Amino acid sequence: MSDQHVNLIAILTPAPGKKDRVREELHKLAQAVYKHEPEVLRYHLYYEEATEDFVIFERYASKAAFDTHRDQPAFKNLLKVDEEEHLLSKPLELKMLEPIGGHDNR
Repeated sequence: MSDQHVNLIAILTPAPGKKDRVREELHKLAQAVYKHEPEVLRYHLYYEEATEDFVIFERYASKAAFDTHRDQPAFKNLLKVDEEEHLLSKPLELKMLEPIGGHDNR
């Protein structure tokens, strides 16, 4: 799998009253990913108002790139801030995705 792209979504559910802090920390993380992780091919942040979940669509050049992302200071900082401030109401949820069809552009 190391020569294949890794696609996933991450779902973060803010604790009551923590939505703005989660958004702030996710923006910091996204900026660090863009600046320091060239093998992250896609890192899009979304917000679902109905559930108040933040959803990140992520695409990595390889499993090694995904593993590297998890070891980066910015990602570890998000986990640390969550632990200190109890930002999330439940653990971060990751859904590994396998493409089965579709397209990026016309």
